[in-house]
Amino acid sequence: MEAEKRVADYSLLTLPVRELVRSAVTVNEETSIQATAAQMTLANSHTALVVQDQHLVGIVTDQNFRVRVVASQHDPQDRIASIMTPQPMTLPPNAPASEAMLIMANHNIRHIPIVDPHNQAILGVVGGTDLLRSHSHNAIYLIGDIYLAQEVETLKELSLHRPKALVSMVKSLTSYHVSHAISSIGQAITRRLLQLGEQKLGPPPVPYAFLVAGSLARFEQTAYSDQDNGLILSDAYQEAEHGEYFKQLADFVCDGLDACGYEYCQGGIMASNPQWRQPLSVWRKYFAKWIETPDPQALLYSTIFFDLRCLYGETALFDDLHHSILARTKTGNLFLTHMAANALNFRPPLGFFKGFVLEKQANGEKTLDMKKRGVVPVTDVARVYTLAAGLPVTNTRERLQALGEAKSVGADRLANVLDAFEFISLTRLRHQARQIEAGQAADNQVAPNELSEFEQRHLKHAFEVVTDFQDNLAQRYQATSLR
Repeated sequence: MEAEKRVADYSLLTLPVRELVRSAVTVNEETSIQATAAQMTLANSHTALVVQDQHLVGIVTDQNFRVRVVASQHDPQDRIASIMTPQPMTLPPNAPASEAMLIMANHNIRHIPIVDPHNQAILGVVGGTDLLRSHSHNAIYLIGDIYLAQEVETLKELSLHRPKALVSMVKSLTSYHVSHAISSIGQAITRRLLQLGEQKLGPPPVPYAFLVAGSLARFEQTAYSDQDNGLILSDAYQEAEHGEYFKQLADFVCDGLDACGYEYCQGGIMASNPQWRQPLSVWRKYFAKWIETPDPQALLYSTIFFDLRCLYGETALFDDLHHSILARTKTGNLFLTHMAANALNFRPPLGFFKGFVLEKQANGEKTLDMKKRGVVPVTDVARVYTLAAGLPVTNTRERLQALGEAKSVGADRLANVLDAFEFISLTRLRHQARQIEAGQAADNQVAPNELSEFEQRHLKHAFEVVTDFQDNLAQRYQATSLR
């Protein structure tokens, strides 16, 4: 495969985009399509920025010309505004190039205008080729290849590059950016499977929304992630008429994800399970019951389904459900109390004298579970606070930042938790990267002897911060562990 010959240079990802920006062709809204194309050709540019009254109002790329002019036989004398992408996403000049990479990966775009936020001056544009001149395991290009795949076997081959991408990114990026990029790959594979499924089965008979839950919904996937997903169907859905279509679509996607390394959920939380392939009205009843009668099963689902995102399809179905969920959780005091107690189930692995408490593995090795005892406690506490505040964000770091803006958590405590969460998460990712480089399966079990004395001291301090975060939640809700 051609991708195997490519070589990535991730050092570029730590640079500010101002060092990569290049000048762009600028035109106004009234410039004709033909005149814009001529200017782009003269400047050997793949993009043109549409400006009105010195403000950016749109962007035009080679793809716009292919899809909106050539394919649709658009009149070349029409205004360029008729084919531009309006209000494009922009970045300030000091933004890290890694952020540009993530935006491109998440939205399947390859050009971002750079605009000074203070005076709205347009500095130019950054493209995918400016970030990385080569095409290897970089998320931008890997995702581009994913969207071009025509069969599951190709997606399976492309998914093999995911661990190598993680190894490269861990060397220069934060855990937030690494997990976001890795999640973007999983997101692209899922979307492409849905597109291929619709090509195979035909258009859906009623609107639907494909949901992802858990780590993918939070943009927190790592080298090893299973799948958690579901389908919201329009209330126009009729089982006798439409059931077989959505069963085949769900099976195609879930089987494809498993083939690409996203293992079947052991708890059966997948769209292929009829329980999680239901009309909107049924989903509303599910959440109402979980919030109003928070029994142990409801609490189990809460750690998965209260991190939820629409990945594909009719977003209005998800928005309707999500708004109703947040309205209920803000006033669900009994539910929040149980959720708070549930968030204390897994405590950081520190003993009375602040030494590590290790867990013995099947092979006899004693390790720290960096997911269950490190990442999960922060994720669980942040989820409770966020649901209590009715905040729509799902990513843990973004949840913490939103809680700070809402003043739901003290500024000093929040700053410490953010630093602790980053250190714990990066320690986990670096461990997985070492395993991948050694040809081993990635896991979450870190042996203390993998870490330097400096890292061990900082990890202990990070665990203390997380313990304090949990204790503060317990005091607020007078909660105790359910275990």
